[in-house]
Amino acid sequence: MTLGASSLFCALVFGLLAMVATRLPEGWVAAIALGAGAAGAGVLAVWAAFQVQAWPANKLGFFRDRIVVVQGRHEMRALWELMESVTLSDPDSWPKVRMTDRLTLRFRNEPPLSFKPARFGLEPAACRDLILRLRDDTRLRSRLLEFDSARDLTISPIVAGELIKPRL
Repeated sequence: MTLGASSLFCALVFGLLAMVATRLPEGWVAAIALGAGAAGAGVLAVWAAFQVQAWPANKLGFFRDRIVVVQGRHEMRALWELMESVTLSDPDSWPKVRMTDRLTLRFRNEPPLSFKPARFGLEPAACRDLILRLRDDTRLRSRLLEFDSARDLTISPIVAGELIKPRL
């Protein structure tokens, strides 16, 4: 983002300076140099815009006590201690196991959490291996950040599901 914004600014400034240089007597040499700089900065700004567009729109966060999956405005949290299985197989394919690109996390006494790691810019098998390693290794998880929901939710409110009925 910074590279794109700064190169766009440079393209505009160099372009304006090139236009001013053409009005000066014998300023055509400076105008050519400034025009080339403006063109180069413009190409760099377009390249940076394509790179930003390629960023994954969803977020996947690994914390000491949980994994957080944010898809659009929907946030899903999963505690490491409650995870029973992490698999890439289709949940309804038993007894013939069929592999998919969708990662499914199963929990004790909770519905499963399912998402596509490719939407986060991750390879499915590598994401599954990372989650299994973090689930099983508490020392490795201790190196992760702590989850701070109060700070995160004040920055951007997230819709996390439907209203629970009946009301208490």
